[in-house]
Amino acid sequence: MSGDDLHPRRRDRERAPENDTRDSRRGDGYGLALRLLTGRPYGQIELARRLEREGIGPEAIETTLARCRDLGYLDDRAFAASRTRVRRERGWGPLRIRAELKSLGVEAEWIEAALANPEEAEARDPVDEARRVLEKRFGAQPALDWRDRQKRYAFLLRRGFEPEVIAAALNYMTI
Repeated sequence: MSGDDLHPRRRDRERAPENDTRDSRRGDGYGLALRLLTGRPYGQIELARRLEREGIGPEAIETTLARCRDLGYLDDRAFAASRTRVRRERGWGPLRIRAELKSLGVEAEWIEAALANPEEAEARDPVDEARRVLEKRFGAQPALDWRDRQKRYAFLLRRGFEPEVIAAALNYMTI
């Protein structure tokens, strides 16, 4: 008996094609959707893509999405707000967040509502946010020369901050 025979997961993996119960476990995709939604919020299109990748048929995906929407488990507005909050905490700017949400199929109306969230808008000044991201990456020391300033500008631009906000943050750090 080899070492692979003693490992239960390896034995199961080798037998999986004969005893493949993946389709019966998934059923119509609703169970899989619930498992995914318990981990984190999903947008409708993102969840549909994931179900499709898992081999769920188009009719079952539509039925599953409708059921999840009806039960309140799937809400693009809540998804956009949640994703925006998480991305801001990671130092992403509004341009990058907007692009990501758009690529995930969230409607422009929900994207703008999430970015203009009045509860967070008061607490978040975009220049302060950009400064915080700069300080986290480069420290509190201002740019040493023009090349260093360009490096910081490009960094914030990739993070999705607007050029005016970047200029103000860089100018603030040199004062």
